[in-house]
Amino acid sequence: MGENLMDSIREWWGAIMAATGLGIWLVRLEGSSKTALREIARLEKQLDADRQAISETRKEQNEMLREMRADIKRLLERSGPARD
Repeated sequence: MGENLMDSIREWWGAIMAATGLGIWLVRLEGSSKTALREIARLEKQLDADRQAISETRKEQNEMLREMRADIKRLLERSGPARD
């Protein structure tokens, strides 16, 4: 019986190694996909934070522009009518 088992193993050795290699490859693929998903989540959080910062900066810039327009308008009103 032992000799029959050894013959079977020799006969199926290539298929056994291919199945083992496939299993190892699938485990590594799963690990890579989990790593990629974590990186995507991190990038999405960073993108949200960047969008929030840009929105706040834009609001500040708009307020500054409003103040500048009001100042320019006051200066023009003080200088009197435009001369031709």
